[in-house]
Amino acid sequence: MEDLPRYQPCYILRDNRIPCVMWCEDAIAHYGVPTVVFSLYLLVPNINQAAEALVQSGWHLEDTQMRPTWTPGIGPPPLPSKEPPPGPTTTILLPASEWNYTFPETSHQNLIPSLPALLDGLIDKLLDDPLTESDFFNHLAMLILYLYDYSPDAKRRSFAEELKYDHRQFHYDRSSGMSSGLPFFRHERKIRDALRNGTYQLCDCSADRNDEELFTAKVEARLRALNPSPFSADVYETEKNEDEEGEGEDTENSDNN
Repeated sequence: MEDLPRYQPCYILRDNRIPCVMWCEDAIAHYGVPTVVFSLYLLVPNINQAAEALVQSGWHLEDTQMRPTWTPGIGPPPLPSKEPPPGPTTTILLPASEWNYTFPETSHQNLIPSLPALLDGLIDKLLDDPLTESDFFNHLAMLILYLYDYSPDAKRRSFAEELKYDHRQFHYDRSSGMSSGLPFFRHERKIRDALRNGTYQLCDCSADRNDEELFTAKVEARLRALNPSPFSADVYETEKNEDEEGEGEDTENSDNN
């Protein structure tokens, strides 16, 4: 990974022998998602220990949610390069245990989680959510769906074998074309819990494909037919042809005059 001032907290934690991995936008960007990045989210084993290490290197606690951020004027932390100190990027520390993430037992610390570990953590956290329309739900759902839209590996049906057993049906259902709204995630939570309880077995698709709450393509097609977009391809071609015919008539009238 390129040494950038944005990732200084990672280097500082690593120097203090505190494991960490990037999460949220920085993590999904590594797997091909063309997203912008906001705050730097890091998973750590112990947020108090990680926060203390960053504070000792020049960060301060922005609030009570353990969000160390750089404070200009008290001396820059050690840089991985000779570039100037970072701007006011906020570093948000998240306890790895709450995302069911286990750090690999290896001497080499990779700051990017593997794709299966990233998806497992995001899916598990989302399915533990109350699953109501909220900023938290929308953020997590977006991260997951972006990975499925942009990551070539996540598009493979066989990728399910790399996920935790609890999440394999989620992958099969997503690959089968289920829509990705709240009904889908609520359905997947029931399936995950049933897999954990041993009352469900994996299959190609866990729902009837005629269930229009989970497979909404037909519903969306009917709505488009009832309310055609004024900017649809058909309307564009019709208006284009009418304009060309009008221009032809104007030219003909001009020639006759």
